Amino acid sequence: MLPLPTRLRADLAPALLLVAHGSRDPAAAQTHARLVRLVGESAPGLEVALCHVDHTEPSVSGALDGFAAAGREVVAMPLLLSAAAHSKGDIPGALQAAAARHGGLRVRYAGVLGPHPLLLSALVGRLAEAGVDDESAVVLAAAGSADPDANADVARTARLLWEWRGGAPVEAAYASATVPTVAEAVDRLRRLGHDRIAVASYFLAPGRLPSAVRTAAGGLPVTAPLGDTRGVAALVLERYAESLAGHVAANCDTCQHRTPWPGREHRVGAPQQPHRHPADPA
Repeated sequence: MLPLPTRLRADLAPALLLVAHGSRDPAAAQTHARLVRLVGESAPGLEVALCHVDHTEPSVSGALDGFAAAGREVVAMPLLLSAAAHSKGDIPGALQAAAARHGGLRVRYAGVLGPHPLLLSALVGRLAEAGVDDESAVVLAAAGSADPDANADVARTARLLWEWRGGAPVEAAYASATVPTVAEAVDRLRRLGHDRIAVASYFLAPGRLPSAVRTAAGGLPVTAPLGDTRGVAALVLERYAESLAGHVAANCDTCQHRTPWPGREHRVGAPQQPHRHPADPA
């Protein structure tokens, strides 16, 4: 992990703007508030703010307008577990639009959270909290995406989690956009002879899709989201430090904006556009 700046004074260090997806579920806001508090406790003096791509205020554009008015440099960090449409298009588009509106705005863009060993540790901790032992097979349930890279990251994380914890296998599953579904992954594990199965929720906060995963689990143990764990707070600060050091790394070789995936060729080189947040002016 790269070290944080030794002097995190509010007037010197760039502010940290966490960009969450946003949800109509009030529990999501509570989880994000706990994460902001954990990050602040771990980095006294660092200004930490929260904004949202959709549903919840403030929007990315609104938050950036505020930092521009205050003359603050900012690191925008996507609170996302994998790189897909929001991190590749919506958020960068909003940053570019804000820079065009405010000529003096200084903004850096940090990397997404996963995959990362701190997330694996957080998942193992959540499984332990739910009373799941290493001999129970696990379905790692994530959102799902139209972006092949993002889905592959989930499959990779499932395999890494299996290697990390040992014991029974871990299968990837998705709550939307692609397959296998949670029910299909559970069925596969049962056909392989596993009668003790749990579902690991690979989400940062409660919301519509985590609730759908719990329903699809059909009474199996389901872990809590990861967003208010100390591991995620530590990872947020690691991504912040990477951005300050200029070490943001992303493997773009298979990104659909660079590689002509069959049926997605039109997305290669497509411009980054901000997502239309309900709170933004028309």
